[in-house]
Amino acid sequence: MINDSYRTKILNIAAYLYATGLQLVDTTKENSEVFFIFTPKSKAEQLVESYFAGTASVNPRELFARLNDLRDLIFSGGHKNG
Repeated sequence: MINDSYRTKILNIAAYLYATGLQLVDTTKENSEVFFIFTPKSKAEQLVESYFAGTASVNPRELFARLNDLRDLIFSGGHKNG
């Protein structure tokens, strides 16, 4: 795993991070769970903090497009790499 990366298995958070423009560098599957890995870690942590504080802002169309992209990755069994 990349040192400066943020990892989550929560699909909605992953879609939010992706929609804000963070780089999805990889996905991994452990048992039956898929983890999404983003960079840079510090920016991801700030965004997740704003997500849980209720102060996050993102274009809804972009959010739903990225959510669909991530679902496609999960159900296709594919891996995002790079």
